[in-house]
Parts: sequence; structure tokens; C-alpha cells
Amino acid sequence: GAAMRIKAGNKTLHVKDCTPLLGAMRGLMFSHAGVALVRGGGIWMPFVAKPLWLYFLDNALKVIKTDYAVPLTLDPKTWKVHSCSGASYCLESAKALPVKPGMSIKILP
Repeated sequence: GAAMRIKAGNKTLHVKDCTPLLGAMRGLMFSHAGVALVRGGGIWMPFVAKPLWLYFLDNALKVIKTDYAVPLTLDPKTWKVHSCSGASYCLESAKALPVKPGMSIKILP
């Protein structure tokens, strides 16, 4: 996906824009680091190298839920779709970000 800059809390981040359909299906799959913005409110973790912090956003890019997701393994307990009702986007990050529910993410020019 294309690169974009966002403001999350007090940090400016370079983000992989995965909102187009193909990118939304990939997100941070096969990746070891970074931050990606994907469309939709359901994330599952096949082929993801490390656990991810998930920040579910509404249509106005306001954080409505955070979650910590571990990659899929042979253990059925990891076979989970991480989701949030009302989410239009999910910001996936390899590191915890300084944001919490109620805060807004801003896309920078």
C-alpha cells in the first residue's frame, strides 16, 4: 500500500495505507514491523510474524476500541477474529501507540 502520515496522540507516524481492497486483506501479513491502516472492523492473524496492537476506528477516525492480537498457531485458542462493532477502520501496529478510546487519529497532508 501507499504511505501516509498520521498523528496518533503525540506521535506522528508513517503508515502503510491498506484501505484499498487488496491491501485490506493483507494489512501487516508477512511483515515484521510497522503500522498499517486497514478498512473494516474484523482482523484475523494468519501469516503475521508478531503480536499486533489493534486500534479500531469509526468513520471519523475516532478510536472506539483497542485490542492486543497474537498470531494464529496450532492452538485453537488463537483462532480468533478480532473485531469491533461500528468500526470502519483498524490501525494495526507492531508497537503500542499513545492512543486510547475516545481519541482521534488525524491524517496529515
